[in-house]
Amino acid sequence: MHTQTSRPHARRRALLRRAALFDFPASADLSPDTEAARQHTIRWLSRYGVFQDHASAAEYDALRFDVLTGLFYPRASGAELDLGNDLVGWYFVFDDQFDGELGHRPEAVARLVADVIRITEEDETHGGARGGEGPLLESFRDLWRRINSGRPPVWRDRFRHHWLEYLHSYHREALERTGDLPGPGGAGAPRSVEAVLALRRHSIGVQPCLDLNEPFGGYTLPPALHGGFPLARMREATDDVVVFTNDIASLDKELAVGDVHNSVIVQWQRTGGDLEDAVRHIAGLANARYRWFEETAARLPALLAEAGAAPDTHAAVARYVDGMRHVMTGNLGWSLRTARYDERGTEAVSDGRQRPWAQLAGAEELIRAGRDASLPSPTGGPPHR
Repeated sequence: MHTQTSRPHARRRALLRRAALFDFPASADLSPDTEAARQHTIRWLSRYGVFQDHASAAEYDALRFDVLTGLFYPRASGAELDLGNDLVGWYFVFDDQFDGELGHRPEAVARLVADVIRITEEDETHGGARGGEGPLLESFRDLWRRINSGRPPVWRDRFRHHWLEYLHSYHREALERTGDLPGPGGAGAPRSVEAVLALRRHSIGVQPCLDLNEPFGGYTLPPALHGGFPLARMREATDDVVVFTNDIASLDKELAVGDVHNSVIVQWQRTGGDLEDAVRHIAGLANARYRWFEETAARLPALLAEAGAAPDTHAAVARYVDGMRHVMTGNLGWSLRTARYDERGTEAVSDGRQRPWAQLAGAEELIRAGRDASLPSPTGGPPHR
C-alpha cells in the first residue's frame, strides 16, 4: 500500500515509464522569453477577471502552460511569444469549463460555442464589446483581434476554419457523453480508437497553434500547398502524435474524473486485459505516425524541387515542418514537466472538484437557457433538443 508521501513518486514513475515507450524525443528547446511570456499571460488573464484571487492564479501558474508555448515556438520572442502563450492559456481555461455538468449538456455547450463563434464574425474595425459578457468572452475578443490584426485574408480564413473545427468538437463530445448521437453505442466512449481520434484531432487544438508558425515566421503558405499532399497529411500525423501523447500523459487524471474521450481508455475497453497493454498499443501508434512524418519530411526537398518550387517556398516549408516537429516533441516535453498530469493535477480534479476558473462560462445560466429550447446544430444540421 502506498503511503501519502510515496504516491506522488509512484505516479511520477508511472508517467516516466509510459513516456519511455515513445521513440521520439521530449524537447527541451525553450524560447529564452518563456519566463516573460509566463508573467504576461497571468497579468492578461487577471485583467479580464479569469482569476478571482491569488490562489487561483497560483494554481494556474503551477501548470506551466508557458513552458508548452516556449517549446512550441522556441524561435519566437517578445510580443509574438506573449500572443502564443495567451492563446495556449485561453485554450486550457476554456477546456476546463466542460469538466463539470456543462460538458454533459449539449444544448448549453452549443450556446456557449455560438457565443464564441459570434466574436469571430465581428468586424475587426466596428465590432465591439457589448459589456457584461464575462471574462471568457471578453478575453477571447481581445485575443482574436490581436491574433488576426494585419494578417492576410488567406491566413485569417484558414485560422478561423481551424477554430470552428475546434469549437464544434466540444458540442460533439457533449453529445457522445449523453448518447445523443445517432447510430450504435449510446452514451459513453466512442466505440473505436479511430472514432475517438477523428474527434480528438479537432478538440486537441493543434491546428490553430500550427497556424501561428506562419506569421511568427514571416510567411504564408499558399492554399494549394497547405491543403495538398503531403503537408495536410503531415498535419494530421502531428494531431495524432499529440493526441496519443496527451492521452497517455493524462490517463490517470481522466480515469479519476471518468472522462472517456481518451484513446487509451477506449482501447482498454475494447480489448480488455491489462491497462498497460493499451498504453503500449497507443504509444506504438504514436511512434508509427512520427516515423512516417520524419520519413516524409526527408523527401520534401526533392518533391518541392520536382515541382519547381522557388527557394523561398523551400525555406517556408522547412520552417513549417519544424513547427510541426516542435509541437509534437514540445508537447511531450511539457507533459513530463507540468503539474496538470501528476499527482497534484489528478487530485485537483478528483471527487468532482473543478479548477477555480472552471465556472467562467456561467454554466448554470447556460443550462437553464438550454432546457426545452431548440437550437441550430453547430454543424448546420437540423435543430437539436
